[in-house]
Amino acid sequence: MKHTRISLWLQHLRVGVIGFLLLAACGENAPGTPSPMPIVATNTSAPATSTPPPDPRTSATEYLAAWQAGNYAAMHALLAQESQAALNPADFEAQYRNLLEAMAVQEIKTEITHLSESGATAQVTAKLNYASAYVGLLEAELALPLIREADRWRVIFSRALIWPELVNGNTLLVVSLPPERGNIYDRNGEPLVETTGAVAIGVVPGEIGDADAVARSLGRLIGVAPQLVAARYEFAVLDQYFPLFDVSAEQFKGFSFLQEVSGVHVSPYTGRYYYGNGAVAQVTGYTRFIQLDEVAEYRAKGYFGNERIGVTGLEQWGEPYLAGKSGYQVQLRDADGQFVRMIAQTTQMPAQDVYSTIDFELQRAAQFALGGFSGAVVVMDLQTGEVLAMASTPTFSPNIFDLDNRNQIMVQEVLNDQRRPLLNRAAQSAYPAGSVFKIVTMAAGLTSGLFTPDTEYTCNGEWNETNDPTFTRKDWREGGHGTLTLKQGLSESCNPWFWHIGYALFNQDPNWLSKTALEMGFGQPTGIEQIDENPGQIPSPEWKQKTQGGTWSAIDSLNLSIGQGEMLVTPLQIARMAAAVGNGGTLYQPQLVKAIRPAGAPNAAPTFEFPPKAMSQLPLTPDQLAAIQEAMRNVVLPPRGTAQLRFKGFRICVAGKTGTAEDPGLFGKQEPDAWFAGYTCEQVPDQPDIAIAVVVQNLGQGSDYAAPIFRRVVEAYFGLPYVKYPWEESIGVPRVETPTPEPGAEVTETATPSP
Repeated sequence: MKHTRISLWLQHLRVGVIGFLLLAACGENAPGTPSPMPIVATNTSAPATSTPPPDPRTSATEYLAAWQAGNYAAMHALLAQESQAALNPADFEAQYRNLLEAMAVQEIKTEITHLSESGATAQVTAKLNYASAYVGLLEAELALPLIREADRWRVIFSRALIWPELVNGNTLLVVSLPPERGNIYDRNGEPLVETTGAVAIGVVPGEIGDADAVARSLGRLIGVAPQLVAARYEFAVLDQYFPLFDVSAEQFKGFSFLQEVSGVHVSPYTGRYYYGNGAVAQVTGYTRFIQLDEVAEYRAKGYFGNERIGVTGLEQWGEPYLAGKSGYQVQLRDADGQFVRMIAQTTQMPAQDVYSTIDFELQRAAQFALGGFSGAVVVMDLQTGEVLAMASTPTFSPNIFDLDNRNQIMVQEVLNDQRRPLLNRAAQSAYPAGSVFKIVTMAAGLTSGLFTPDTEYTCNGEWNETNDPTFTRKDWREGGHGTLTLKQGLSESCNPWFWHIGYALFNQDPNWLSKTALEMGFGQPTGIEQIDENPGQIPSPEWKQKTQGGTWSAIDSLNLSIGQGEMLVTPLQIARMAAAVGNGGTLYQPQLVKAIRPAGAPNAAPTFEFPPKAMSQLPLTPDQLAAIQEAMRNVVLPPRGTAQLRFKGFRICVAGKTGTAEDPGLFGKQEPDAWFAGYTCEQVPDQPDIAIAVVVQNLGQGSDYAAPIFRRVVEAYFGLPYVKYPWEESIGVPRVETPTPEPGAEVTETATPSP
C-alpha cells in the first residue's frame, strides 16, 4: 500500500508512490487565504426592497448544475462575497478539481432534497453521487449553506461542499493496490518478458587489463563471438562507462567472477526483463510510464497515473490482459493522518499472461541469420498462419527503457538512430518486391486464360513487342534464356517472359494484374491484430487516376509485372502469400498470440484462445497452383534455377523465389533490395512445414544474400548444422570484403523507357 499528498503526486509519478492525500496541506482553506465565512452571517438584515429575494433553492440549483457541468467559473460567481475574497477562481477550482481528478470521478449527479430558511441564511440539503473509475459509485449528503446578499442568495464555501466529512482537518486518501504485470511467453512456455532480477553489463575500456579474456568472457555470457563483443567498444571513450547488454540474474549465474574483472561493470537491478538481447524486441514491444499529458485519459480507464504501460507490440496490444486492474481504497484520515474509516474499496483484478505463437529459439536463429544487415525475416506455419518468428534488424533492447537499468543511457542513441531500430521492418516497412512478385504475375497470366503452364516464349535477351525502340528492355542474362515454358520462365526468372505477360494483360484488361495481386493479399492489411502493419501499395488504373491524375500505361503494367514501379509489399504479406501457395491456396490471417491464461498458471484453461482464421482462397485452380509450386521448387534445383547454387546438396525440400528489387534508398544510388521467399515441403509428422520471407535492404542480389539467410533459417528449424555464408569468416563472424555475385544471379531491370 503506497500513498502521497495530492500536491506532490506529479513529482512522484516516476518513483511509484501510489496514494493521494487530498486537500490536507491547505487545512480548511487554500494556502495564504483567510478563513471562510461562517455559516451564520453577522449581519442578518436584508436590504429594503419591494421585490422579495429569489428562492435559495434557485441559487443552490444553479451552483450544483454548474458543478455537474464542470463550470467552476460560474460556481465561483455564485459564492458569497467573503468566500470569493478568500479563494480566487483558480484556487477555488483547484479545491474541487484536485479531489475529483484524484478519485478519477467521471460523472457527478446531485439532487436537492430539503430546504430550510431563517432570515438572511438558508441551508439546502442535496444527495451527491460520484461515479469514480476507481471505486464505482460514491454517495453522500451535502449541506449547502447560503446567505442573502443584496438581491440574491449566495453559497458559503467550505471543503465540506466537496465531501461532507472534510472538516476539522480531515483528508481523503486514495490508495492503489496494483497487481504485478503479466508475463509474455513463447509458444513453448519459454519466457519472453517477465518481472525478474537482471544485470546490466558495461565496460570502461581504459580500465580493461586482459582485453582478450574480457571479450571471451562477455562473448560466452551472451553466446557471441569475442571479436564481435570487442568491436562494440573498440572506439569508445577510454575513461567512460560504455553500456553493452543486459542479462537475467539467472543467466548471470556462473559469471559472477565478472564483478571482479578490471574494466567490466556489473549493475544488478529488478524490473521488467526482456529476454534475447533484443531478438524479439519488435514483437514484444516495451513499456514506459504514463506521460503527464496522458494522465487524465488513463485515470478515466481506471489507472492511477504512475503505472508503466505498453506502447508497442504485444505489450501494447495485450495491455488489458497484462496490466490487470488495480484495487482501490478511499480512506478518511484525520488531521494527524490517522485512519478514521474506509469510505469505499474495490479488489484488484489479477493480470494475465500472454502466450505468443513465437518459437523463441527459431526467433533468435532468424535474428542471428540476419546478422548486421538491415532487413527482416518472417516465418509462418504453413497450415495455420501462426507467426513462428518475426525478426527485424537493426534491433534494440527493450530493457533500456527501465530507469533502474544503468544501461538506460542508451535510450537517446536508439531514438536518434537513423536506421530506426524501433521499426518493425517485417510488418511496418514496405518495399518493392522485385522478381518475387513474378509469382503473382504468373498467377494472373494463368487465370486470364491467355497462358497455360506449358505456354512457350522465346527469350533472346531483349523485349520489345511495341515496335517502339524506346520500349526495348534488356534481360539480366545476356543473350537471354532461349525458349522457355511459363513454369521455366518463373524458375529462371526471365524478365522478358513476364514483360510479355504484363503487356498481354494490359491489352486485355489493364486491371487484371492489380486485381490478382489484391486477391493474393497485397495492397491491404493482412489482418494481423497484435502489431501495427503497413498495408503496402498495389497501383492500378484507378489508383493512378486518383493519386497522380494520369492514365494507366503499358509501362505501368510492365513495371508491375516484375515487381517494380509504384508497388510496395511487406515481408509479412510475402510470407503469407508463400504460405498460401504451399498449403494449397488458403490465405490465413497471421497470428502472433495463441492464448491468454491466468498469471502464473501455464496449465490452466485459457481465458481466450486464438484459433487459425482462413480469410480467403487464392484465385487459382488446383492445376494452376500445382504449376506454380513446381516452378518454385525448380528455383532451388539444377539445371538453371536462380538459387540452385545456394541450395546445392540441401536435403530439405524447399520451394522458393529469388527477388532483386531496385530501391534507390535515401541517397538515390543504393544497391537493390535482396529477396528470397518460399516454403518447406518436407511433410514431417509433428513438425509443420513453414513459409519464410527474407528481405535485406540495399545490399544486392536476392540469390547472393537473401537465399543464404533463408537457408540458415531452415537449417535452424530442422536442427541442421549451419553452412557458412559466402561473406562470413566463420559462422556469425563476417569478413570485411563483400561477396562477388556468382554467375547466373539475376539483375532486375525496370521497364521504363531507355533514354
